[in-house]
Parts: sequence; structure tokens; C-alpha cells
Amino acid sequence: MSDTAKITSKNLNTVVESGKRRLAGSVARDSSRLGIPKLDALFFLGVLRKHWRWMIPLSLLFSTLASGVVLSTFKPDYEARFRLEVDPSNYIVFSDNAVRSTPEFIDLQRAIMLSNSVLEKVVSDKMVAMVPSIATSKDPVQTLRKAVKITGSAGNRLMDVKFQDQDPKIAANLTNVLVDEYLRSRRSIEQVRTSSQERNVLAALSKAESEVEAAKQRVRDLSMQSVKSDTILGESDNGKIDTTYLDGIRMQRMELSSQLSILQLNLAELKSAYDRDMENQNNQTGETEQVLVADEVLDKDIIVMAARQQLENARLQLKDLDTNTTIGTKNPIYVQAKRRLDNYEEEHKRLRETRRKELSDRGTLASTDERRGRITAMNAEISALRTKRDILESQLKEYLVSLKQSSATSVDLQFAEADLKEWNDIRSTVHDRRIKLSTERDAIDDVRELERAIAPKLPVEEWPMKQLGLASGLCFVLPYLAGVLLELRSRKVDDANQLETRSRLSVLGEISTIPVATTGKLTKKRRSHARELRLFEESVDSLSTTLTLREDLRDCHVFTITSALSGEGKTSVSCQLVVSLARSTSSKVLLIDGDLRAPDVHHVFGRPMTAGLVGYLNGTAEWRDLVDRDWNESIHIMTSGYLKGSPHRILSNGRFEKLIAEAREEYDYIVIDTPPVLPASEALLFAKVADAVLICALRDKSRIEQLVQAYHRLDASGAKVAGSVLSGVPVREYASYYGDYYASKV
Repeated sequence: MSDTAKITSKNLNTVVESGKRRLAGSVARDSSRLGIPKLDALFFLGVLRKHWRWMIPLSLLFSTLASGVVLSTFKPDYEARFRLEVDPSNYIVFSDNAVRSTPEFIDLQRAIMLSNSVLEKVVSDKMVAMVPSIATSKDPVQTLRKAVKITGSAGNRLMDVKFQDQDPKIAANLTNVLVDEYLRSRRSIEQVRTSSQERNVLAALSKAESEVEAAKQRVRDLSMQSVKSDTILGESDNGKIDTTYLDGIRMQRMELSSQLSILQLNLAELKSAYDRDMENQNNQTGETEQVLVADEVLDKDIIVMAARQQLENARLQLKDLDTNTTIGTKNPIYVQAKRRLDNYEEEHKRLRETRRKELSDRGTLASTDERRGRITAMNAEISALRTKRDILESQLKEYLVSLKQSSATSVDLQFAEADLKEWNDIRSTVHDRRIKLSTERDAIDDVRELERAIAPKLPVEEWPMKQLGLASGLCFVLPYLAGVLLELRSRKVDDANQLETRSRLSVLGEISTIPVATTGKLTKKRRSHARELRLFEESVDSLSTTLTLREDLRDCHVFTITSALSGEGKTSVSCQLVVSLARSTSSKVLLIDGDLRAPDVHHVFGRPMTAGLVGYLNGTAEWRDLVDRDWNESIHIMTSGYLKGSPHRILSNGRFEKLIAEAREEYDYIVIDTPPVLPASEALLFAKVADAVLICALRDKSRIEQLVQAYHRLDASGAKVAGSVLSGVPVREYASYYGDYYASKV
């Protein structure tokens, strides 16, 4: 043990009040979150903090090895470039035939160059077939298509064709073969296209000329016939046929037909009502009965016919959904169409009944004589309209006959002149197209070779920076990922918040790391040690203040300090807590070393081992005679003694309970340092007689599941677990979280 691991002999009368974090509520917390920890920034920083000593060397080693492998296997690629010029001013006279340097044109040339017809000829070349990447490929055409890059530059005036290979000569030769084949294919395509256009233009021109000659001949013939006619009926001032009179006759005939239809419907209604009246008179009913209108008359009613047309349209729509679509009967479209059909059916039925009643009432309210008079008048009106219509029909026929006889030649002449003008325009357009094609046939190609590919001297990348960065980065991270997996598997305690949220224990206090002592003059290192020692004592004082002032622990005077496993700082916490209780409360405190199998309290205080607790339990002496009162007047120590045999045997005789009961009367506080709970079950016997049990956890060593298991054992034995104490917190982290408040010397 180092000197700083022992209890410092500072003035025990100085009371250090601590207002550290106070935990309220139940001590027991839900342990359902026990499992994978929260993967946040604190977790990953904690992994680096714990394992950096082996992770960083391994990361550097793996990164160096990966870089060496990449450099040893790296073969640089060389990129050859063939540059083509896209000339939009390659026309001779007609600029509208010239190509435009646009992205769409570049895309078209890319599609031609990478087409199967071009690439299949390229890969069949002997030189290209010997290229390793082409020769070993299952689909050489697709491999070459992916490897070739075609880009536009200088406002799409230039087109660059690029290919990469580890051999610069192969890259240049393959690029030249590809572009040469593309240019040959393009010229062949242009020749075929131009020849086809010329053939089509010549055929269209020949047809247009023949049609023009035929139209001229027809115009001449009709002109000779029109000269023989003295007068052309219906001719206007501009020589065109005037159809105003003809249109007027047709409109009058249409109006008469509409009036006749309406009068005939009304006449049918009147006749039906008249027949009902006559039947009522023959039956001598004494009064006129209302008789419903016949269905034939009702079906001809304009309102009923409109409603029936809507109903038929709705039926056709629903039938179309059933036969021509796959939607189900529960589809919203089908449901809406069915609902519309039902509404139209109900509306049609209601409208029929309403119109039937209206028409029946109309017939019932009129007398027989009135109806007879109206029928006679309506027949006369219908007869007059028919006579007028016949007259109009006769006039129309006479006019058409006369117009045909007298002005047929003029009409045909107008159509013939229009045909002649139209065919003249077509012939002119086709002729212009022929001149443009013949003129621009010898124009310079719009895509020309500007710079052939040569074997590049410099590779694309002299050093594989991307590969090096990727490989070294991945290998550098591998040890860190291993640390993360190790941490997920071990689930060790990182901080107080993790201990609280993932276990059933509230953290009563955090104890900073015990500083290492230094010797020599008052240097910067010694001043740092003094600060660390001050923070360590402050953290212990904070724990003792919590135990003495917290509401649910105020009446507790006997504390058992234990842990899940050995080496988790329980003895250090016990010894420091005794000193802090005596110093901060001016109380008389008894420390009992209950770790009978591996006692260590006497080493911490530098006291000799006596018969101690084992001697009292065996009945060799009274406990008061075995207490060491020489270390301090406020702090008395009972060592463990020398154990021979099983600790359960000597603890089961009831003498320890008697010791605690008698010591309560002489001491203000009693602290018992016990063995760990999981490997030594006698710790449960010590814990049962205490007022409160503190479970110690050591940062970066204690495991959550082991702490939870220890808590369950203590709780099942009837012990009152007050919470946990997290020790081993780095001094810098403790100071940054709680602050470093210390009065300067005056």
C-alpha cells in the first residue's frame, strides 16, 4: 500500500459541509432496461477512455499493414483521351440543316458510340480482344460500355472519349479503334438517311407536279364552261356562291318541324282526356273521374324523357365498371356509381307519377266541349303548319335544282382553283427541300476528329490516396469496434447515471480516484497532488453528508459496506467513510473488519492484527477488550482476527448481533467492512443486522448484472439496501462535474 492509500491525519474537528447531489424517491429502480447500454456519445467516449492503451497501438499497426498491402498491390491506371469537335457552322448555304451543339446532341452521339452495333465491331478487333479486362469478361460489350466515358466540354463544342487501363498503349489503341468505328458508323448512318430523304423528296415532287398539271387542266375546262353561261344564280359580288337564301329556308323548315312535334304531343294528350270524358259520360257516373294518362303518352313527355335518359346513362356507366374493369363491389368508385343509379331510378319513378298526375288533372279540369274545341283548333293549326312546311320543301327543291343547273360550273371552278393553289404550294415546298438536300450533301461532317488518343505518360493517380484512406481508415477503426463489442458484452459501469438507469440502485455518492503521493519540494506536481487529495476527501465527505442528512437514512447508525465481487473498493470506502463521519459530525465511530477471509483494514490504518472479531466470536475475550482505541480518540477499530474454519459457524452463534446491540450504546456510528456478496455469502449475515447497506462499485471494472445479482441476494435476505457508491471516478471528471470550490489562504 502506498502512503496516499492510507488515511490522512488531517484535523478531525474540521467539518466539511457538502451540498452534493441529493437523491429522492425510492431506492429500488426498474431493472427492465438491463441489457444493451444506450449508444450515445458518452458511451463511445467511455469506450475510448477505457481501452485506448491497446486500441491506439493496434489501430496504428492495422492501419500501417493495410497501407502496405494497398501500396504493394497498387497498379496505376492510365487514361487515354480522343477529342472530337462538334461544329455547328458546317453548312454551305442553308443553316437550318446544321447541327446544334446541345446536351441532347452529345447524348445522341453517346448512344450511337455505345450501341451494340459499334461495340461488337470494336471487341471483335484482334488488338481489343487481347485486352485483359475484355478477354476475361463474360460480356465484353457490357464491360467496354461501362469503362468508356464520353463527356462534353467548351459549351458542348468538344466531345471527349476516355478509356482507362493499366497499360497506356492499350488505353490509347482501344480509344482510337472505338472512335474510328463510331465515325464510320455515323457516316454510314448519315449516308443512308440522306439517300432515303432524297428518294422520298423526289417521289413527293413528282406527285406534286402531276397533281398541279391535272388541276390546271380542270381549271381550264371549267373556265370554258362558265363563259358559256349568261347568268349564275346566287352569285355574290366576289364571285362566290351565296347560300344565305338556302340557309334561311332550312332554318324555317326546322322551326316548323319542332312546332309540329309539340302540337302533336299536345293533341295526343287532349284526345286521351277527351276519350276519358266520353267514357265517363257513357257510364253515367254523375261526375268526372280522374283517369290516369296512358304510359305511351307519358313516355313521350319531354320531362320524363330527359329523366329516363339520365337513368340510362347511369346504367351504362355501372355496366361498364362491371364488364371492363377489375374493381370490386366495395370499391368507392363502384359504390358511388351504384348510389347514383339508385338516385336516378327513384327520381325517374317520382317524376313519372308527378307528371302523370299533372297531365291527368289537366285533362280532368277541362270540360268535354272545351277539349273538343281545342282538338279542332289544334288539328287546324297542325294542318296549316304542314301546308307551310310542304311549301318550304317545294321551294327548297326548286332552288336546289335551279342552283345546280345554273351555277354548278361556278362551284366546281372555285374548288378546282383552290386545289391548284394548294398543289402549287406543296410543289414549291418539296422543291425547296430538294435544293437544300442536294446543296448540303457535300457539306463538312459536323462531328470531326480533332485530337487522336496517344499513350499517356502520367497515370490518373500516382498514389492510391482514396484506397489508402479507405483501407487505413477501416483498419484503424477495427480495434475501436472490437472495444465497442467488448464493452457491450462486458456491460461495465461507466458513470453514475448508467449505474442508476440500468440497475436497481440509486447512487448515494461518487468517490474520486485516490491520488498517488509525491515527494520533494513544493512543485507543480505536488500542488496538483494536493488538489487531487482535496477533491478525494471532498467526495468522501459528500457521501457521509448524504448518509447523515437524508430523510430515509437519518435514523441509520449501523452501515454495512459490501460489493458484488472483490477488488471493487469497499475497504477503501469503509475506511474513508469512518474518517469522514468522525470529522464532519464529531461523532464516535467504530470500524469493524468483517472480511474474515481477506482482511485489509489493519493494513490501511497501519495497525497490528489482533484477535479481533474472530476472537470475540469464538468467546476468547469480550469485544471491548479487542477494540483498538489508539489510532484516534474518535475512531476505534476492530480488526478481523485470524480465521480458522468456516466463517458461517462462528457467525451463527448470535454473538455478533449482541456485539452490535451493545456497540450502539457506546458509538454514534458503526461501519462494517464485509466480504463481497457473490463469492462470500456470510456478507448477508453482516448486512442483515445493519440499518443500511451500501454496495460499492468500481468504475470501469464492476459489471451491471453482477451488481443487480448482489442486490437481489441482499434484498432476499432481508437487508435494507440504501444504494450504491461509485468509486474510481477520475479527478478531472469529478471536478468538471461537481466543481472545485476551495477557499484561498489568507
